[in-house]
Amino acid sequence: MKYSEIKTMGQLEKAQEQVKAKIGNKGDDVRASFYDIKETYSPSHLMMSGLKSFSSYIPVDQLLLTTVRRLKRRLLK
Repeated sequence: MKYSEIKTMGQLEKAQEQVKAKIGNKGDDVRASFYDIKETYSPSHLMMSGLKSFSSYIPVDQLLLTTVRRLKRRLLK
């Protein structure tokens, strides 16, 4: 609906409700986007991303797994 075509109070209220609904939907989109960005750039996620990119050269994941297994064996003795 074009705002220049609003002639009655009913049309005005309907247009206002449509605008409020659009604003509410945009707010939810922004909020979801913020939480996605916050999770993506968390320290733990950044560290894991760095390890994954680094592990293409050196098998860091295997080294860490071996280290954890050894620590676990020592703790269980």
